[in-house]
Amino acid sequence: MAIETIVVCDTPASYELIEQVLVPSNYDIVFHGSSLQQLLANNTLKNPQLIIISMMKAYDGLLEQLKMINSQFPLPIVIFTQDDSDDTIEHAIHAGVSAYVVDGLRENRIMPILRTAMARFEQNQSMRQELDDLKTTLADRKIIDRAKGLLMAQRHCSEDEAYKLLRTTAMNQNTRVASLAQSIVDAASLLNPTN
Repeated sequence: MAIETIVVCDTPASYELIEQVLVPSNYDIVFHGSSLQQLLANNTLKNPQLIIISMMKAYDGLLEQLKMINSQFPLPIVIFTQDDSDDTIEHAIHAGVSAYVVDGLRENRIMPILRTAMARFEQNQSMRQELDDLKTTLADRKIIDRAKGLLMAQRHCSEDEAYKLLRTTAMNQNTRVASLAQSIVDAASLLNPTN
């Protein structure tokens, strides 16, 4: 399966080297240009899976554009550059760059770097998803606890009985327990705005 790849290079020689390495592989170059502006102006790209950038200097505007792209369409980003500035490296990490390689655009290094960046990106995405799931679970738990407290006060029942009532009602209404709990808390807020 082809990996749709965007290549942005500031010199023809860099592009030719990257193209030479990628052509026999499963990386399919779907766009190439000399600046990220050209990429952002191109609205025909469907589902790119990797961005490779080769620039002498990774300027701040480039990193801000990458940050914007990564926030809307997360994908692995590999930068080959000569810029070893600590500030630039830190900005690149915050922009979501998967691999920032200084003085490393050599034929025998490109494929291992790309494979590592892709694997690192997948691992990072998996960890983000786990974190989001944990945050959702924690938020759900808090709202369920609030709803149980309201039911316990209203029905004069135990916490276990309140939870069983929530669970049974949610099953009967074919909804999640957390959604039902949110409805109960919302209704209680409307009826008694001081809570």
